[in-house]
Amino acid sequence: MSAEAAAAPTLGELARDDGPAFAAPWEATAFALRAHLLDRGLVDPARFAELYGEELRRGHAQPEDGTADYVAFVRALERAIAAVAPEADLVAEQQRWRDAAASTPHGTPIALPDR
Repeated sequence: MSAEAAAAPTLGELARDDGPAFAAPWEATAFALRAHLLDRGLVDPARFAELYGEELRRGHAQPEDGTADYVAFVRALERAIAAVAPEADLVAEQQRWRDAAASTPHGTPIALPDR
């Protein structure tokens, strides 16, 4: 693990007295995905920070639910991932998930079929 990844806060360190660190599961998922990619060396922490800063400066519309920072976070993550995964692969994987979701009964966990 890189020194930068080791210095990143853990989920436990993000615990706050004023409520949960994440308002929704997708926010926690985005954070965990970033941590996973950093840990595996697939995303450079400095590059991610640069991309995140750029996205924050773009001033994404401030959603009423307060998720603007996480929208910027996810957009930065998408840009970072683009450096290691061709867009065609990402589009194909997104379609795989959509197809699996469409064929999964409501309330049942989505299971991706084997490739």
